[in-house]
Amino acid sequence: EKYWGPRQGEVRARAVEVFGVAGPFLIKVLAEWRAGQLAGRERERSAELREILTRLGPTFIKLGQALSVRPDLVGPSAMNELQQLCDAVPSFPSDIAFETIRQELGRDVNEVFSEITPAPIAAAS
Repeated sequence: EKYWGPRQGEVRARAVEVFGVAGPFLIKVLAEWRAGQLAGRERERSAELREILTRLGPTFIKLGQALSVRPDLVGPSAMNELQQLCDAVPSFPSDIAFETIRQELGRDVNEVFSEITPAPIAAAS
């Protein structure tokens, strides 16, 4: 409450963003499943899911990574697509990362870290 209370507008905006990106995909998958057409489009939908998770950012990439090793929850096509999130995660923009650090800690990045490079060395989760 102490953290999220003052950020209710940000929470709502993020919820709208998530549902705006994922909602149409989920509706499409549900419609195809009900029509018995999903099995024929599994590879296409799996790739689309990976792209959506990547677009939604680090938390959703982590969710995709977790699902990539769960054959009891997703099929082989989805596992293969989601495995790409483990092997080739896109880097996060440094300017956004530095600004987030500044906002959250109230200090410049160079005051917090003794050394930090603007270009990422690798992507990690």
